[in-house]
Amino acid sequence: MNEKHQKLLHYLASANRTVTSTELSNALGVSTRSIKNYVAQINSTSNNKIILSSRNGYTVNITHRQFLSTTETDQIPQTNEERSFYIIKCLILKPSVTLHLFDLCEYLCISYSTMKSVLSKMNNMYKMYHVQFISENDCVKMLGEEKDKRKLISYVINEESKENFTGITQIKAAFPEFDTDTLYKIIIETFKKHNYYLNDFASSNLLFHLVIMINRKQQGNALESTEYVTPMLNTSEQELLDDIYNYIEKSFDVVFNSYEQTELYILFRANANYSLTNSTQDVLDLVGSEIFTRTQHCVEKINTLYMIDLSSDDFILPFALHIKGLLFRAKNKKFTTNPMAEQIKNNSPIIFDMAISISLDLMDAYDTYISEDETAFLAMHIGAEIERQHKNKSKIPAVLLCPDYHSISTNLLNTLMLDFGNQINIIRSVHSEKELHTFESEFNGSDYMMIFSTIPISPLKKQTIVYISPFDVHNQYEMIQEALIENQKSYKNYKLKEYFHTFFEKDLFVANTKMTNRNQILTFLCDKLEVKGYVDASFEKQIYRREEAATTAFQNIAIPHSVQMDAFKTSISVAISKEGFRWGKNTVHLVLLLAINKADKQTFRVLYESLISLFNNHSTIQEVRNCRTFEEFEYLIYSRIEKF
Repeated sequence: MNEKHQKLLHYLASANRTVTSTELSNALGVSTRSIKNYVAQINSTSNNKIILSSRNGYTVNITHRQFLSTTETDQIPQTNEERSFYIIKCLILKPSVTLHLFDLCEYLCISYSTMKSVLSKMNNMYKMYHVQFISENDCVKMLGEEKDKRKLISYVINEESKENFTGITQIKAAFPEFDTDTLYKIIIETFKKHNYYLNDFASSNLLFHLVIMINRKQQGNALESTEYVTPMLNTSEQELLDDIYNYIEKSFDVVFNSYEQTELYILFRANANYSLTNSTQDVLDLVGSEIFTRTQHCVEKINTLYMIDLSSDDFILPFALHIKGLLFRAKNKKFTTNPMAEQIKNNSPIIFDMAISISLDLMDAYDTYISEDETAFLAMHIGAEIERQHKNKSKIPAVLLCPDYHSISTNLLNTLMLDFGNQINIIRSVHSEKELHTFESEFNGSDYMMIFSTIPISPLKKQTIVYISPFDVHNQYEMIQEALIENQKSYKNYKLKEYFHTFFEKDLFVANTKMTNRNQILTFLCDKLEVKGYVDASFEKQIYRREEAATTAFQNIAIPHSVQMDAFKTSISVAISKEGFRWGKNTVHLVLLLAINKADKQTFRVLYESLISLFNNHSTIQEVRNCRTFEEFEYLIYSRIEKF
């Protein structure tokens, strides 16, 4: 099929409804006669009609729909991971479509027995997500709770979205003629000059919006000015924004009207670690209730169709502003080009699919046309938000409780983020204990959420409370840092206990064996993993390859592992010897052989650090030497965790 055929199929598949020839001709930029020819040519490639036609228009035959992604290329999934991703996307994103084994075999170009083997391996690969893949009457099904399916599709989307969406490199690629470096320098230096915290994501996000705004103004496409008045700002806020206005207007020979100044103010509020409670009303006033409601509708639709939550203010507020500008450009038929469109389509197909869904919704609602380049910008927004959420998972979620008086709360929040922004993610700033308890009852996050409070509050069962003064935070640095380290240690030990039986098994444990050297025990442990079906025959070779590069033994413990994360199931084989194994120049008493599946890498990293901390203790190793059974080993780990 040629490119026009693919675009036609992609458009119909994403629409999931009957589409008229006129709409298709407008979308593809060809005549209605060409659309009829394309349909005939596409249908000629299959025994069964791929596209069905009626008086009302065209739709994709339901028997083909399950294999049509809005950005599908001719590349067929080759590896177990690629095949599993394809199957997961079909099962989760298109649950109403029956997935037949024989159709999968035909599409993936594999045998029936290989297909059954793929499903078996998937049950090990994604066991951590508590889902199960079964074949019933030669139809593939996935069993599991909704929340677990959402976690799984989130992982798949993150893996498909490895490219940064709003990094400066990507923005420069999207706007090759624009002086991005100068604008980025203005943003960074101005925020630094006024002592406002701006993390990497926020600086790129602000840069992304400003490049579009300035680029459009330079082409003579200013947004319509309104009577909207920017809210009252404190002195430091006003000084920062005045500097931004002046530097940009001087460097890029543009003048911001009142509307654009207000938009810049909201972008500043959305990216400078403020509580966004007031900004929501600001955006609502600026874009209007209709566009704001439409934005929320798009977010809800994405959550329903793709199980991805984009409902945070960090996403909705800037996205509503972008949609306002997009509709203005669509109305005047003056779109912004995006050289990254093809790259985004190919590298992040699900995210581009989400963007197409939103574009179609906007086109229907406002009876307008949105180009593929503009759709790619929507995809950049979505991808950036998913990336932001992914990065924040590694940070400690925190809440700041500080009565709001003369901007004390805002200044304290900013100072905390300047000093500890790489370690904590302040998800809410509240001003009273009542407000804190209201938020706590709604929050379904980590049991190890931290609370920074400037006033005494009632003890809480789960959260770590750190009392700080709202003044002179820098002199409290060591105390806060110590509390963060203690929280992280508690979290890692909590995870080790929670996932112990997920990664450790009685069948993968041996103690007081007669084996005495490294090679004997490695071969023995690798064989156990292969028999369980957790690794393939090449695993042992990869273990030795890593071991020859540099020994994995230190002190009296060895933690051998492959350089690849290609195990079908993450597992830890354990060998204990009271006399010890000869391991090069070392004698080790504990061997933890790691087999890691990429789907578990984030959780496993936390467990790995906890294990290192746990066994980096002479007395613990001495106790391990005396363990004779798996139950004794388990009891030792649990008891040592309680002592930390």
